Amino acid sequence: MALQSTNRVRVGRVRETTYGVVPTSPVFKAQRLTSNALAGNPQTTVSNEIRSDRQVTDLILTGVQAGGNQAGELSFSAADDDFEEALQGTWLNKPSVTVLTADTEISDVSATTLTVASGGAAFKAGHICLLSGFPTPANNKLARVASATATSVVFPASTFLPETAPIPVGAVLRSVGFEGASGDIVATVTGGNALTSTVLDFTTLGLNKGEWVKIGGGSAAASFATAANNGWARVSDISANRLSLGIVPSGWSADTGTGKALQVFAGDFLTNGTNLISSAFERQYLDHSPVTYEYLTGQCIDQLSMSVQQQAIVTYEVTWLGSNATTATTRASGASDLAAPAKQVLNASADVGRIAFDGSAITGPNYVMSANFSINNNLRRQNAVGSIAAIGVGNGEFSVTGTLETYFGDASILAKIMGNSLTSFDLRVGRTDGGKEKLAFDFPAIKLSSGSPSVSGKNADVTISAGFQAIMDPVLGYTMSVGRLWYTP
Repeated sequence: MALQSTNRVRVGRVRETTYGVVPTSPVFKAQRLTSNALAGNPQTTVSNEIRSDRQVTDLILTGVQAGGNQAGELSFSAADDDFEEALQGTWLNKPSVTVLTADTEISDVSATTLTVASGGAAFKAGHICLLSGFPTPANNKLARVASATATSVVFPASTFLPETAPIPVGAVLRSVGFEGASGDIVATVTGGNALTSTVLDFTTLGLNKGEWVKIGGGSAAASFATAANNGWARVSDISANRLSLGIVPSGWSADTGTGKALQVFAGDFLTNGTNLISSAFERQYLDHSPVTYEYLTGQCIDQLSMSVQQQAIVTYEVTWLGSNATTATTRASGASDLAAPAKQVLNASADVGRIAFDGSAITGPNYVMSANFSINNNLRRQNAVGSIAAIGVGNGEFSVTGTLETYFGDASILAKIMGNSLTSFDLRVGRTDGGKEKLAFDFPAIKLSSGSPSVSGKNADVTISAGFQAIMDPVLGYTMSVGRLWYTP
């Protein structure tokens, strides 16, 4: 008889449509994790009956409190559901078409046109698209949209080699940014920092106030001649021919973009909201014969924390608060599995693009030693007579706190703490190889709440650990955002 190994526990998750109920024919998405400590904790009460023989009459089950922690290592797109549920927002996705059934969602590729089953109209002239997973390797590249209809996305002449093989499951057409015609996009400081255009309509491109974009492509022809203008910026307003930028690269200045087909890369966008989502977990104990299936239902994210430590893997942990737990020797009816995204794990040495206050990267002399943030939704179980499990979850205040630990190279961070100064904090992580996908975490309004220089013994560096509280940005109207950029040059 084999004992159950932790390496042989399969954990999957599906969103519920009815609180506390595993959906019909559930598709459980595999979880990438380092630990899963969810449990159905029975609540028991010892009988208070008085007996002449001094013995206890009974131990009575009065309730179940299901929930617990799950931890993992951060990789691109693997934690997307966690971020969406922790922020209680909805991902605002740039247009994409993914083949789920071979030769269906995308059924044909000619030299200029992709034939799609639906969704083609979301692609607009000027969108830069990334194609991946197509049978012909030369077709897996960036291409600029010329026009589109509901069932076709058209590109310039001779963009692709016609595909003769069926388009396989997993092939993707995805908008990852936009490109202006030669000389159309201009950098300006007049009336504030912005990109302006004559032809390209910024309002058609699915951009959002507050999202981060990467200005400049992978070549001189797709980038501003003013090198300082090519970098990361945060959108503050959008009109037809003006894209206002609240934060710009250091050294930003006017540039007419003469002779440049400027590229700007953008991604999906998430901000905090009030959409409380519940999930059901399935744990399969594969060393059991027959296999034991455990279901934990009504699970909502109460807390999420992320940690970036020097010379370490970027990690995160989620605390779930839920309703009930049950076990069975047969699987939920109609259940199937969905593989987890397989992107590489991110680390703090090579994959942290920047950590910044007020839009300016924190570098020497205040080199960052660690950064972390914690989300707390302040949830509560709602119990009722007639139910052993919670009948629901009550929502609470969305609170975000964090800590930034740096070397004490100068007094600038201490001055922010002592002055109760309003500032911003952003953190960008992502690979530097392949498609260079990025996650951008942004807290547009924070106040440093604690911290002082630490002088602990001799032969040591003086450091400062600054705690912060994120608050609602009065202009953008949210506390936190996450950007998901599928490609950056």
